[in-house]
Amino acid sequence: VELMNIYIEDYKKDTLINIDELNTSVLSFKKLYDGKLTFGDIDIEGLLLNIKTYHGEADTNLDVFVAKFDDDKPRDGKSDFLLSSSDVSIVDSEFRISDENKETVEILKFNNLNINATDFVIHGPDVNARINKLSFLDKRGLQLENMSTNFGYKLTGMTFDDLKIKTQSSALNGQLAFDYNREDLQHFEDSVRVTAKFSESVVMLDELNLFYNEFGKDQTVELDTELSGTLNHLHTTNLVLKAPGRTIVRGDIIFQNLFNKEEDNFEMDADFRELSSTYYDLRRLLPNVLGKSLPSSLEKLGKFTITGNSRVTSQRVIADLDINTQLGMVYSDLQLSEIDDIDNARYEGTMIMDEFEIGKFIDDPKVGTVSLNLEVEGKGFTLDKIDTFIEGSVYGLFYNDYYYSGIAVSG
Repeated sequence: VELMNIYIEDYKKDTLINIDELNTSVLSFKKLYDGKLTFGDIDIEGLLLNIKTYHGEADTNLDVFVAKFDDDKPRDGKSDFLLSSSDVSIVDSEFRISDENKETVEILKFNNLNINATDFVIHGPDVNARINKLSFLDKRGLQLENMSTNFGYKLTGMTFDDLKIKTQSSALNGQLAFDYNREDLQHFEDSVRVTAKFSESVVMLDELNLFYNEFGKDQTVELDTELSGTLNHLHTTNLVLKAPGRTIVRGDIIFQNLFNKEEDNFEMDADFRELSSTYYDLRRLLPNVLGKSLPSSLEKLGKFTITGNSRVTSQRVIADLDINTQLGMVYSDLQLSEIDDIDNARYEGTMIMDEFEIGKFIDDPKVGTVSLNLEVEGKGFTLDKIDTFIEGSVYGLFYNDYYYSGIAVSG
């Protein structure tokens, strides 16, 4: 059977589906008459699938279309609608999802869409298929060269098992699932629950910047992690990230309001088992999210390894960290505020140093290593801006080639 210029209109008289050409074989005309659309291979050229949620509505036009097959049945019953095919190929097509209830109406738009899927079944609102090949050009400029997965769709969720994604510069391997109630889709970033696991994956951050422009340019990272939560309350557990230079991150991180346009609401809670890097490597990796929160004096620490907990917001940093640097050991339990001008930020808490080469840190050749335990309160991270009250003990200090010990400090 060859069908040309297929047009299906939605309930608002707009396009739901348009197909330039469809070739298939009908396996059973009896089932076709009974509304069971069972086909052999299906080849489709020039498909336009336009899924839209109209203003004030909760259901998409596709949901309404499928429900039309069940108008004489209770809404809580299983739909009898069936469409199946052993092999589906779709070429030179376009896919759109839009929601007139959202600030940004156009959610997804894929051009140059090409798909091959086997064991394709639509039963009522449920869709299942093995996607062998999928490629498209996203409206933001991302070119997906290929995706393969075992795909499942229900009214309450989507699953992507055995997921492999290849773009021009990235490769992801893992599984992904979205769980939601129907009303959640209007608030996707805050209500739709995400579960994912990725391993042996490579991500080019320039491609992420097409969606969230906070990462460094020309940076490729290797990634293993598990994700859970919503996009604006996202848990990353068992994270292992390796970035260019000397950056390695191992730990668990919670991101709050990562995709919220209100910048002041961003928050990151991190439990680092290891964060090894340098000042410049971190700034290159996350120039906007973390770069503004790193004092320039950290440059002098060289390569450092951090363990402990840290919370970063747009207004403050809370750091309970052990830091092993090329200048010595530092233990900090500090709260920083006014971090918009980080070199002149305010801080309060405890600072412990063990055989730390403080002379190199403050550029004073007369000062050698120091071991101390101090309560600090003040502001400034550079010698010309520092204005701080300190109280505690200096256990040992080399100054002008002489060793001082047992010093009580208050001033």
